[in-house]
Amino acid sequence: MECPHCHTALQATTGGRSVAVWLGLGAGWLAWWLTRDAGGPLGAVLPELYAILAFGIVSPLVLIFSAGLQIAPVAPVVDVIPSQPAHGGGHH
Repeated sequence: MECPHCHTALQATTGGRSVAVWLGLGAGWLAWWLTRDAGGPLGAVLPELYAILAFGIVSPLVLIFSAGLQIAPVAPVVDVIPSQPAHGGGHH
């Protein structure tokens, strides 16, 4: 993410991400627990599907509304070393 004013790279704080993940996992567990006794031909699959959907919906929503932003660390610059020609070929 980038700041619209100074164009500095930003990222969500670690604490905000942790809270979002734990609440998403809790929502997934609750969805599974509420639907674990589902019957029918898809009874074994639907609780897992609902748990995944609950996690996928709750986690980003919590992150959007509760995370703080901080300046992202700058990625290190890697110099690319040109490959050396094999001995016996090319010029020296």
